[in-house]
Amino acid sequence: MQTLTDVTHEHHALLWQDLEQLREIVDCLDSDCLDRAELEAGLPRLRAVHDGLQLRLLPHMEVVEAAVYPTLERLAADHGTTVTMAEDHQQIRRLMQQLDVFIEDPAAHTDRSSVLVLRRIVLRLYALLTTHLAEEELYLPILEDRLNPAQEAAIARALDHLAAERL
Repeated sequence: MQTLTDVTHEHHALLWQDLEQLREIVDCLDSDCLDRAELEAGLPRLRAVHDGLQLRLLPHMEVVEAAVYPTLERLAADHGTTVTMAEDHQQIRRLMQQLDVFIEDPAAHTDRSSVLVLRRIVLRLYALLTTHLAEEELYLPILEDRLNPAQEAAIARALDHLAAERL
């Protein structure tokens, strides 16, 4: 059985790979991909990143909300420690839904203004996820310091179960 830190780092490593792909897509949308043919050629890559985030990120967020955030709130005496993190999750879900619209019918979104909207969505998603994952790492020492081994193992199992099923 992996530790909570090991499981978290494993999940985050996969998510960072998706983020690197998002960054490259943003770079592309900033220049030559504003051309319709270039955008259409890059669509499979965007779809692959989108699908990876659907497969890895959204389930990860569900497990974190169910297993990690309540524990953090309890350990921090309910001071609203995870409120901002939970709000991030809601914003991430909204951005993913906006990206879904583009992915579902890309031919309807290849004009320059739509591409700029897409760029904004991808940039926001990239920025939010980059910050959010870094902040999640800051909570690990709190959990490690304040949980007993059985509690830490339970959270690690919840995350590891996700890894076995979906990652």
